[in-house]
Amino acid sequence: MKLGRWLSWRWALWLTATFVLLLGMRLDVMEVDSAQYASIAREMLHNGEWLEVYEHGRTYNSRGFPDKPPLLFWTGAVGMWLVGENNWGFKLLATLIGLLGIVAVGRWATLLFGEKAKWPARIFYSMNAGYMLMHLDLRTDAMLVHFIAISCWQLELYFRNTKKRAFLGAFTALALGMLAKGPVALIALLAAFGADALLRADWKRLFRAEWLLGLCWVLLLLSPMLYGLYTQWGWEKGIRYYFWTQSFGRITGENVWENNLPVTYLLENFAWAFLPWVPAFAGMVYSQVRQGFAALKGAGKAVPAFGFVLMLTAMSMSKYKLPHYVYVCWPFAAVWLAGWWAQQKNEGFWLKMHGALGGIISLFTSFLLYWVVGLGVLWSVLPTVVWLALLVGLKQSAEADSKALLPAAWALVLFGFIANGFVYPAILPYQSAASAGKWTKEHGNTLPLFYFLTNDESAHAIHFYSGQVVQPLHLNAMPNHQQFLVYTTPENAEQLAQQPHTRIVKSVEFPYFKVSSLNLAFINASTRASQVEKRVLLTVTVD
Repeated sequence: MKLGRWLSWRWALWLTATFVLLLGMRLDVMEVDSAQYASIAREMLHNGEWLEVYEHGRTYNSRGFPDKPPLLFWTGAVGMWLVGENNWGFKLLATLIGLLGIVAVGRWATLLFGEKAKWPARIFYSMNAGYMLMHLDLRTDAMLVHFIAISCWQLELYFRNTKKRAFLGAFTALALGMLAKGPVALIALLAAFGADALLRADWKRLFRAEWLLGLCWVLLLLSPMLYGLYTQWGWEKGIRYYFWTQSFGRITGENVWENNLPVTYLLENFAWAFLPWVPAFAGMVYSQVRQGFAALKGAGKAVPAFGFVLMLTAMSMSKYKLPHYVYVCWPFAAVWLAGWWAQQKNEGFWLKMHGALGGIISLFTSFLLYWVVGLGVLWSVLPTVVWLALLVGLKQSAEADSKALLPAAWALVLFGFIANGFVYPAILPYQSAASAGKWTKEHGNTLPLFYFLTNDESAHAIHFYSGQVVQPLHLNAMPNHQQFLVYTTPENAEQLAQQPHTRIVKSVEFPYFKVSSLNLAFINASTRASQVEKRVLLTVTVD
């Protein structure tokens, strides 16, 4: 009877979490990166150039180099071919891969630490602030992380049963991870499994003839991308950049990207992105350090710990760091923590800790409804009321070892529901480039569309939502059209109106704010208007 009650609560949690993930698929792609990748994928679908990547009709590059491998462009294009050129299409396959990553993490944890680690690993991996944001603002890191998880699971499975299917699965997932974001996928596996084997002097794991066969399979799967890189960029800026400069060059200084953030930057981001499990993670590290990591003795058990520590260290040494770089640590952190959690006896303490964290998250969720969405007090307190009602139901329902996770897990899932269902729908309409693109499509526009922006404002979304390849407008080289549309600022509109033989016959306004750089005044519904600028879509006639 107890097992039946636990299963009902467990599957209710997972079904709700999956619904929250699907709810996020309907939201607009976010500037800068996600909107850029979506527009490239749409363009790829139309131009049929699957091996050479183009953006706005020109070679896709970042500061003179190819930026990202093409897997997210490929999956986005295929998804749009399947379900349409919309948010759902761009995110479809990446979301399905994300669900497979959750399964893989649980299976990997089970192999290392037993059945009791399976569901905690999946909860730690997917029910945290970073996972939700990773799929909301979809970037190449999302698929990289999931393919690393799948590859780790399959590789450990191969070590245990030597089945060809597991061997093929491990190296296929590795290749897909490298197609998602480059050699960092290979580095992660080599660091984690290599360090574990070295520590235990397990030379049989390190030196196997079949590793060469696996690497040949990886190169074969990479060959379409490598062919496209070489034909479009050549050896130095194409192949060498992919294998060396883009990753290792950030440590050696060869890469042009550099922001020199402090070495603790990614650890600081892990501290918020892995919430609400950071206290448990810190407790695990403290406990295992005191015990001399005795719990990690045994084949493969130290792999998650080495993966987390070595990858975090390597990325922290990079001269260019962004918050989402820490996501590559997710599979390692989740499985490492799950192995420790499966042996925990102090359920009462962690039940209180996660109950307190869950309460804070639910109150914060209610605060967001009141502050960001602008709902009244009675509606805003509803998430907290629902969470308290769930606590009452959970009190008699779950197995003791899982019970201590559920208050925080449910609070995080409710937070995700409110964020994807109410908070972001209130904020994302201020991406004026997306709004302008949608307007042109909804009104059946057939006129050429341009953008005229003189600052560093990103407008990738207008390409995606208008369904056009939108070109920049230059006043000294006006388009050779009698009538066209221009997305621009009010100030630039005045310059355009002063051009000879040019008349603005229509203007549509859209509210603008850079939603990827939120501030408190904008988040607050009552002061938001003071932070909002305007962008305009002009219909221009040339006499």
